Amino acid sequence: MSLLDNTILQYETTLARDAQRRIRQLGSADLLIGIPSHRNGRTIGEVVDALVAGIRSYYPDQRVVLMNADGGSSDSTVRHLRDADVPDNVSKLLTTYDGPTGKGAAIRCLFEAGARLGVRACVIVEARALGIQPEWLPALVSPVLQGDDLVMGCYQRAAIDAALTDNLAYPFLHSFWGSDLREPLAGEFCVSGPTAARLAAADVWETNVARFGVNAWIALYAITEHLRLAQVDLGYRGPSGGEPAMPGDLRFIHTVGTLFRALMVNRRSWMQGMGSVPAPFRGLRAVDRRMEGEEDIAPLLAAFREGGREFATDWQGILAAETLKRVLDLQSASDELLSFPIDLWVRVIYEFATVFNKGEGDPDKVVEALLPLYYGRAAVYAREVSQMSLYERDRAVQGFCAAFDAQREYFRQMWETYQEWEDDVTHYWTS
Repeated sequence: MSLLDNTILQYETTLARDAQRRIRQLGSADLLIGIPSHRNGRTIGEVVDALVAGIRSYYPDQRVVLMNADGGSSDSTVRHLRDADVPDNVSKLLTTYDGPTGKGAAIRCLFEAGARLGVRACVIVEARALGIQPEWLPALVSPVLQGDDLVMGCYQRAAIDAALTDNLAYPFLHSFWGSDLREPLAGEFCVSGPTAARLAAADVWETNVARFGVNAWIALYAITEHLRLAQVDLGYRGPSGGEPAMPGDLRFIHTVGTLFRALMVNRRSWMQGMGSVPAPFRGLRAVDRRMEGEEDIAPLLAAFREGGREFATDWQGILAAETLKRVLDLQSASDELLSFPIDLWVRVIYEFATVFNKGEGDPDKVVEALLPLYYGRAAVYAREVSQMSLYERDRAVQGFCAAFDAQREYFRQMWETYQEWEDDVTHYWTS
């Protein structure tokens, strides 16, 4: 009996019947290269071209399956891969996955296919990976073929694109689980065949992991399950896309919700302390550089201001009095003088994380109320590091990790003694 036979999910498989038939025809493969997609017609062509070039150069003798798990695109997304000219050692598998719509469901479909084909490595590449190079393929795959369970990409990106990782995801995982994984939300990664089967069989695929929480969850799974974890420097990655400072951004809500929920799900590990969880770099590191061009932080500042008008009452039910006062003071500062100190940001994160897990209302509403505060912090961060090289910026981020560590005891006391700041505040953030 395989791991895939042990799930208790409503959707026992995300593989549609056509995909299952195709997998039976193929029988087995050495390498699966998977692209999750949904209406990515403008960017997926560049991705497919780079991957095909990588296969020709580095894996001409491997049995490769190039797979697209699509969410029902109505544009040219699927056509780009269908019409691609591939080498003879490559088989295509194009399918619309079954189950709830979301990035995570598409990735689960790719994992399932890799497991059924018995591949040695399953590499996932986003359909909007602008800046992708053919060399990304061996960089991600080779360490897995040499024994790693999971290899995640690390990038050179503009500060706004890196803000969520630098200000929350990385220092959060570093503080609670001792992780050195610099890009826990990386869109490009590779897992071994057995790891793909374990991930596909996990009982999480009807949560926000099936949507945009998937990357954070994969990193958390690897850390808490003590997988052999590594990272590779892929160099420059283009803009992540999407509307800047979007209200109710589900990418943020699902990702941060997944991180916060891990505090409850994996509470024993962080309470007892896991020590350091290394994630060594494999291969060469990219050269230091400054990102060219000035970033537009005006939309972030505007969303921060609008959020103050919309969520101020919610913040009263989530933040401690001293923290709330400091946050409201930020709302009254001019854009030019706005400063969002890292110690305040850490307190905000820890207080929101506590209410997310210990409060009585809708946790997603808690994270939604955090979003405008994140936009304010992201704007300040982008301005603070605008003249730094990427290596200098990374040193600043290591300082953020120290700030998260410094207030861990404050968080632990809140966690163990939590009570709502007012007698009845649930109506503030559940309405």
